[in-house]
Amino acid sequence: MGELKMVAIVIALALALAFLFGGLRPSAEELRADHPEWSALHCQRIADRQIWIGMTDDQARLSVGYPTRVNRSVGAWGVHEQWVYGYTYLYFEGGILTSWQD
Repeated sequence: MGELKMVAIVIALALALAFLFGGLRPSAEELRADHPEWSALHCQRIADRQIWIGMTDDQARLSVGYPTRVNRSVGAWGVHEQWVYGYTYLYFEGGILTSWQD
């Protein structure tokens, strides 16, 4: 394999890993283009890595990444999830953030 091709593969792999582990985040403009149903304010908050009551689980994943663990409770009331990020916990009911603890 040529040296130039190997460099291109290493760069592509580094970019993919950086995106997966939070090194690269989409801008508010990119988020707005991909999710026109979200407000400009919400897209800016996600780009700034903020959380807020009422955000969806998809918005949370884009904002703060995937949790290290998810604890689920399922009952007649619906699905409650606790997302664990180290010492921070996000609580979702039906896919909507209802509270957090840090």
